[in-house]
Amino acid sequence: MTYKSTMVKLNKSTRFALYAIVELSSNPDGVVSAGEIAEKYHISEHHVAKVLQQLVRARLIRSIRGIKGGFQIAKDPKEITMLDIVELFEPQAPQNGCLLLDYEESCELEGVCRIGEVFNEIQEQAIYTLKSVSIATLISPKRIS
Repeated sequence: MTYKSTMVKLNKSTRFALYAIVELSSNPDGVVSAGEIAEKYHISEHHVAKVLQQLVRARLIRSIRGIKGGFQIAKDPKEITMLDIVELFEPQAPQNGCLLLDYEESCELEGVCRIGEVFNEIQEQAIYTLKSVSIATLISPKRIS
């Protein structure tokens, strides 16, 4: 069965950050430039550079200055999860309350409406999955079943 709709759509910064962290993790001893990442993934070098700076501030990667400068992974890819990246770039959902409402609204149907409970369960499962997938997993060869 094929589904046409998607529940989760990551913003460009998150996507670009995942591309960048995978690229840097695939080349742990090398230095990779923003331009190389942008060219490989056919994306804006300017946007990639902004994303890389956020990853530097989060201490996931380091900046190498100079003519042959660029960026390098700063942590073991086994210690970085997809959730770490997503949380840096995606708007934060409220820790409690209904996902169907605006963040500041309180729900009068809490405890009665199952719809919000189901969406909260879906979100919890997504967070669990993102937390369980390391960047090392993303760069390891794909297993053929």
